[in-house]
Amino acid sequence: MSPQSLSQATEAIPVSPPVMVWEDEQPVETKQSTNTQLNARQNRRTRRDEWLLDVFAMNSFSWVIAIPIELLLAGMSWREHIQVRLLAVVFNTLIARPFSIYRNWVVARFGGGGVVHNYAVDTFVFLSFQLPLYTLNMILGGASAGEIATACLTFVMIAGALGRPYGMYLDCLRRLWLNRRPAADTCSAG
Repeated sequence: MSPQSLSQATEAIPVSPPVMVWEDEQPVETKQSTNTQLNARQNRRTRRDEWLLDVFAMNSFSWVIAIPIELLLAGMSWREHIQVRLLAVVFNTLIARPFSIYRNWVVARFGGGGVVHNYAVDTFVFLSFQLPLYTLNMILGGASAGEIATACLTFVMIAGALGRPYGMYLDCLRRLWLNRRPAADTCSAG
């Protein structure tokens, strides 16, 4: 076959246009892959919402409680109080979610009793987790040894008055913010 006849023969063969393959092309969505992606997105949103809720609850509760303890009972100056509270915002933001996870774990194993039992469980959780961190926060905030001792002893004495209210506050915020319960049962005592 001559080169000219070969050229004429190949012209008659239909040729499809070149196919371009995109490297960032999205996979074909099936019902199962769509549900998996939606579930993953929902789980990320839920974890983020829980983290935000825990951070808000921890910071708002601790600041309100710290004002009378640090300013009135421990005799700290406003400057010392603000320094300690700003450090507390950082600490609370870091520990809020671990505290909630710890509380959920303890309550799941030992909670569910009566009012006194729930009070004791929340008090134990609050005191065992928060006292060492509060002490460290006071040290880093520049409080004197006497101020730290007074504030920590006061913290221990009123921990029984703080643990259960914080647990109820956190549970109430969860129901309100995360829409876990109907509105009629948003913040019941117990």
